[in-house]
Amino acid sequence: MSRLQPVSALALLALVLAAAVAAEREIGPAPLGTGPPGAAPSGAWHCPHGGGPEGWEVSLQVANPGSEPATVRVRSFGPRRPTAPETFTVDPGAFVRIPVPAEGRDRGATVEWFGQWVAVGWVAHAGGGEGGVAAEPCAAAASDRWLLPDGTTETERNDDLVVVMNPFARDAVFSLTLLSERQAPVRMGELTDVVLRSQRAVTLRLNDAVLGERTVSTLVEASVGRVVAATLGVSTIGGIRAGLGYPGTPAPSLVLPGAGDAGRTELAVMSPGTERVGIVGELLSDDAEQPFAGLADAAPRGESGRTFPASTEGPTAVAFVSQAAGPAPARRTYGVVSDQGSTIGAEPEAAWVVLPAVFGEPSRPGLVLANPAGEPAKVTLTFLSPGGADPVVVTVPPRRSATVPRAFLEAAPEGAVLAVASSGTFVPASASYSRGREGIAAYAVSLGVPIPSAWIPG
Repeated sequence: MSRLQPVSALALLALVLAAAVAAEREIGPAPLGTGPPGAAPSGAWHCPHGGGPEGWEVSLQVANPGSEPATVRVRSFGPRRPTAPETFTVDPGAFVRIPVPAEGRDRGATVEWFGQWVAVGWVAHAGGGEGGVAAEPCAAAASDRWLLPDGTTETERNDDLVVVMNPFARDAVFSLTLLSERQAPVRMGELTDVVLRSQRAVTLRLNDAVLGERTVSTLVEASVGRVVAATLGVSTIGGIRAGLGYPGTPAPSLVLPGAGDAGRTELAVMSPGTERVGIVGELLSDDAEQPFAGLADAAPRGESGRTFPASTEGPTAVAFVSQAAGPAPARRTYGVVSDQGSTIGAEPEAAWVVLPAVFGEPSRPGLVLANPAGEPAKVTLTFLSPGGADPVVVTVPPRRSATVPRAFLEAAPEGAVLAVASSGTFVPASASYSRGREGIAAYAVSLGVPIPSAWIPG
């Protein structure tokens, strides 16, 4: 079984001293995958998860797909001083959940890893009169520029926020620009040159600046330091969703998988540049490929956030292509009750860790694999410990999406899965229901975490 326990005081002291030197210099962690295993590498994941009223629960999800134990150190941030760091060991091939503070919207956390690469994300369950589940991977690095496509202020029932986190030892200064479909870019004094103290998190409400827009996208630019940003959407009719942003400029070709929704998908496309850029898309289902009708000949104006709806059934993926780098898509999906899911896009890779999007029982776990290439992807899926099923192999045909067998997932609904292709590449996502009498009250979608090439298990 997995081991989640404090390490010795001497090891903790050594780690704290090493990290303090790096923090004072305000340098981020080394890029993931630099240096082979055994070279004492390290890195960090940053998780702007947010929170809510008393009763919210948030857990960090840490998966170690390697053959060596990983040491991880967790620190939580809020509007005041950060918590004392806690250090844990995650065994080889193991998966653990670590509860973190979640009272108040201004919440985030950093997970540093030492010796062995780990994948990290978060899962949140709303409480205190709010409901729903949200799940997302954390960010592998901070940046001075973030694109957050997903936000909406269309009705008073939606409360959409931007969570910004500064994990470093020096203050940061950032500004927000809000882009929508009908209005000019919004640059308000309250959103300009916001000082974010070191090791703090802050939340800003989109509804306070722009109302009545189906999509409000946010450009976060730091003039001093670096930050990490995500969106948090809360619906008063029941449901939450979270969306990590894109650091820098997204790739021109991205894949956004999904499954298990009520047949309704919205693609929120952020155009941060001043010029129009043409975009196209294909819907890849389990038995067909068809154009994403709303994107036909689309070229949104610059500095805007646009919404493109589509009807979906079963496992689907949006293969999004822009004529130039810059536009940033996010996919909003809607559960069969009232909860929502959100995910940004990713480029195909050969090896991933897929963290669960389930919080509590009963549950109906789901996992979708999207293959946008012209050759089949043959994928072996293995539970990390604790798990409850033998590995399975799923072959995803070219330009198609496929679901992982339910019997495999139901053996460990709250478990993490190692997914490695022996041929081809793919993009995975958890798309799951949980809670309520029938296990369908809450719905969440979480993109997989790609494994750096130096750390792919042999």
